[in-house]
Amino acid sequence: MVNKGKEEQNYSRQPFLLSPDDILQHLQSNTDTGLTTARAEEYLQKYGENKLEGDGGVPWYKILSKQATNAMILVLVLAMALSYGVQDYIEGGVITAVIILNISIGFYQEFQAEKKMDALRSLSAPSADVIRGGEQVTIASREVVPGDIVSIKTGDTVPADLRLFDVMNLECDEAILTGEALPVAKEIETAEREDLGLGDRLNIAYSSSIVTKGRGRGVVVYTGMSTAMGGIAESMQRKRRKPGRSMSAKKYGAMQPVKGGALRVFDSIGKFLGLTEGTPLQIKLSKLAYTLFGCALLLAIIVFSVNNWNVTTEVAIYAISTGIAIIPESLIAVLTITMVVGMTQMRKRKVVVRQLSALEALGGGHEYLL
Repeated sequence: MVNKGKEEQNYSRQPFLLSPDDILQHLQSNTDTGLTTARAEEYLQKYGENKLEGDGGVPWYKILSKQATNAMILVLVLAMALSYGVQDYIEGGVITAVIILNISIGFYQEFQAEKKMDALRSLSAPSADVIRGGEQVTIASREVVPGDIVSIKTGDTVPADLRLFDVMNLECDEAILTGEALPVAKEIETAEREDLGLGDRLNIAYSSSIVTKGRGRGVVVYTGMSTAMGGIAESMQRKRRKPGRSMSAKKYGAMQPVKGGALRVFDSIGKFLGLTEGTPLQIKLSKLAYTLFGCALLLAIIVFSVNNWNVTTEVAIYAISTGIAIIPESLIAVLTITMVVGMTQMRKRKVVVRQLSALEALGGGHEYLL
């Protein structure tokens, strides 16, 4: 396992196959005195803080950018520019108000949700009881390093992956990792089989699992992105490229770089236009926006054709006004307000919705059940 941006946290064998003494010797720690302050600082610099990548939430400018760059907004911006261009200030003002209203509502709702998520993250294992220099101290969980001796008890969130060496009726809820419905009873015996799954490694207490019963002590073996939870987080953040997008000529033939490059360009354009990524509703709205824009262009061409392409100022204004009239300026505002009403109802029921688009999945699931 790798802690991104820092040195690897490696052992001769997997920690569940090693005895506590072997791990303590490898990390230069001790069950009674733990790590020295100097050694702990060295490991903190070497392995990095005990936190997951992407733990800091989403920056406000990314949320704002996301709200302002969807297909319907872009079409409305173009319609607004054309309205002002033909001096139709009333139409232009209405479109401007709709754009500002939609972006403001969407940004406010998602930004507030992100702030609530940051507050919830701070509640996840905020501190840990460790032995440093022979003394029991409480430190922030992000300062825990490999080799620390950690004490856990009922109700605690395990701050890092621990190789247990002392347990008393210890049970941990590992459903977040393994999906196991019942708490798992822990033990200290060294495992002999190398092919054990996460749920069968009974001498390991995993980061982010909850202690439901008993107490125990263990030595930290993995922190941050090197933990089992970090492995899951990394796999979720990793973007998988679609089939056929490889650029390897050696593996797929001489024409593969050309084919793969063309498909990657196609994917990038589709993503920018909102036609290949997003929820089904978002993709449908993008297609609708571009279809209406195409119809507006077609109407303008018809107007020009009827006038034998004698494009005077009056003809241009009429053609542009006809094209703008087909674009439903209020559609996106109605959709956003509808989503906000749904999000408000969810909030009253103590549910934090990070993105308005998530309500589409909930509504789709409800419709399917009906």
